[in-house]
Amino acid sequence: MDDLFFTSGIAFTGGAYAENGGEIMAVKKMCISFWCTAFFWLSCSTDSGQVKEKPPARIGTLAVMNFDSGNAGKNVGIAISEIVRTEIAAMRDIPYTVVERIMLNQVLREQELSMTGLVSTSDAVKIGKILYADYLVMGRIIRVAGRYRISASIVETSTSVIKKQVIEDVPGERDIPVASKSVSYKLFDREFSYEKVDETAPPSAEWVYASVYTDARGLHQGGRIFLRVEGNRIRGYNTAKIGRAEMYGTISGDFINGYYKAHYGYGNFSFRISDGGAYLIGTYYQVTNGANGDWIAVRGDTFKLPEKLFRGRWKVGDHCLAKWSGDGYWYPGRVSRIRDGLYFVRYDDGDSEWRFEKYIREEKLKPGDVVFGRWKSGRRYYRGRITMRKGDSIHIEYDDGDKEWTTISRVRVLLE
Repeated sequence: MDDLFFTSGIAFTGGAYAENGGEIMAVKKMCISFWCTAFFWLSCSTDSGQVKEKPPARIGTLAVMNFDSGNAGKNVGIAISEIVRTEIAAMRDIPYTVVERIMLNQVLREQELSMTGLVSTSDAVKIGKILYADYLVMGRIIRVAGRYRISASIVETSTSVIKKQVIEDVPGERDIPVASKSVSYKLFDREFSYEKVDETAPPSAEWVYASVYTDARGLHQGGRIFLRVEGNRIRGYNTAKIGRAEMYGTISGDFINGYYKAHYGYGNFSFRISDGGAYLIGTYYQVTNGANGDWIAVRGDTFKLPEKLFRGRWKVGDHCLAKWSGDGYWYPGRVSRIRDGLYFVRYDDGDSEWRFEKYIREEKLKPGDVVFGRWKSGRRYYRGRITMRKGDSIHIEYDDGDKEWTTISRVRVLLE
């Protein structure tokens, strides 16, 4: 994608940045304390407008660890783990909350552990306990004579006992996304079948899109996307100034999930097909440096932002809660600018970024709401409940029994 990873020598990390050396300028993003229910359920809602069945009650949390790449190539394991995580999160009828990728990455950084997948079981269990995850998915991919084998296990954090283990043999590299989806399904005793693609058969559909992507700086040209639908597979490529990226994935209903590969490394994508394929509305995750954001594509040669992404609900000066791109939590802030269908939010703690309308909500915190407060205005956030509110001042009773008066500007929340 065009200019996706480095601009003027600045590495984008999915959050705020400073041009003087590319340092991350965010206290709230550097010292994240994952307490109790500090997890965010990946929203995979469709645009169909159909009434959905009520999901089952959540009985636990599940974190997908970075898969070990073995001898299959650098970072391919992480790309596979992201496909697995996204597929599991999209399963509406499993009783687990799935930990977001950015939360896992933050814990790996804080614990000074490898982000390339090679983590011991004991370290993985340690990470799971920090995340308050009841279960972990751990896996590996190895290459043997041009073929691949993906193995994955569900491990219970409290006991380190393997509860489920599956293996999938993969004929070739382009089959990795469908094989990864099959692994995801097998872990939950489900079936996903796929067959070798007939290279001589015409595709059932061919799509061409103009795309854009977002980061903390705003909206950027994302290049052209060319996709071929071959049964339950997607194959194609993205062209941009940074270079061409080959794209491989799966398609189920209106959901596309897969990875791209280029000279700069692997990355993941997931899209919802909207309005019969007129739009692809989704996200990207760049494996090599953790960059992430929205990736939106419009069929044709010219990009025009889908109306559903900008309805003009917010005005300059409005106080709100906005979802910070760096950790999945919602922080109080204020809309300061509007441009290109995006809102520029200045958070109360001093950070700022461009956000789509879907990441902005009305700030209406009240007694009884669960929040994470910065105890004594320190660096860590702790879970508690609001007991009183007077203007912007709130009284919090923390889970460990401590109490304090603080302000809205010193809390964050989790919203579905």
